[in-house]
Amino acid sequence: MEPLPALSTRHLDQLRAFYRTTPLRTKWTSAGYRRLLAHYYNLLLPPAARVLEIGCGSGEFLSQLRAAKKTGIDLSESRIAAARALLPEAEFHVQAGEDLAVAGPFDCIVISDTLNFAADVQRLLQKLHAVSHPGTRLLLNFHSSLWRPLFAVATALGLKAPEPQASWLATSDVHNLLDLADWQPVQTQRRILVPFSCAGLEHLANRVIAPLPIINHLCLTVFCVARSRTAISAAPRTVSVIIPARNESGNIAAAVARTPQMGAGTELIFVEGHSRDDTWAKIQEVAAAHPHLKIKIMQQTGRG
Repeated sequence: MEPLPALSTRHLDQLRAFYRTTPLRTKWTSAGYRRLLAHYYNLLLPPAARVLEIGCGSGEFLSQLRAAKKTGIDLSESRIAAARALLPEAEFHVQAGEDLAVAGPFDCIVISDTLNFAADVQRLLQKLHAVSHPGTRLLLNFHSSLWRPLFAVATALGLKAPEPQASWLATSDVHNLLDLADWQPVQTQRRILVPFSCAGLEHLANRVIAPLPIINHLCLTVFCVARSRTAISAAPRTVSVIIPARNESGNIAAAVARTPQMGAGTELIFVEGHSRDDTWAKIQEVAAAHPHLKIKIMQQTGRG
């Protein structure tokens, strides 16, 4: 892939300078919001997963995720140093997602509230294919633009930490960028109506009220799960051959002998039912005589 253009490099330098001078301490509102985010992410993450977070910051969010192996990248040296102190068992790298260079693959890749700060979203998403396998899931969330005025007020009141200029991508924008980068969205949901702790009322609002159709579009965060089309197309395909076998005792051995190995492996499925000869026994005999082949037997129980 070509080097980053000068404009993108300048944008990343500005982000790096911004976070170099921003305090690491998290406000109570942000801490409550991250706990809610982690709850939803942990519903999607297998406990044994290898997880990569793009834009991990000081590692606070990554520390709340349940995963067997955790890796994080961020362009801020000071925040990566804090992340290493918080999660010494995890692996961290100082780099931008647009120039991703870590050893994979990973089962899940997390981009939480970071996509809007990317210098080149399409390039970032394309880089993720190099650390993906056919089963990898990209999990990302971003803020709804409806909350932009509220964020400005919260920042002015000191309830929210200041942030660098963001793109405020719409859901349709994210879907289009995923498509351009060969990622296929498989699920998109809006979640979190009350993004901070409120004497337990946030649980009622987020679990009961937020999913209601009339309310759902007002939620703060859009969650999206996607899979790599590149990794799927590169994966070896297996072939299943279905063989109807009613009164075909004399043809079973020949059917096995004439079927070549195709793709990454061939599976033979014999469907037998209501035979008047010894077809069923013959299939079992041939399967036992070829233990190296993948042979399944299904018996039809209805009339036909």
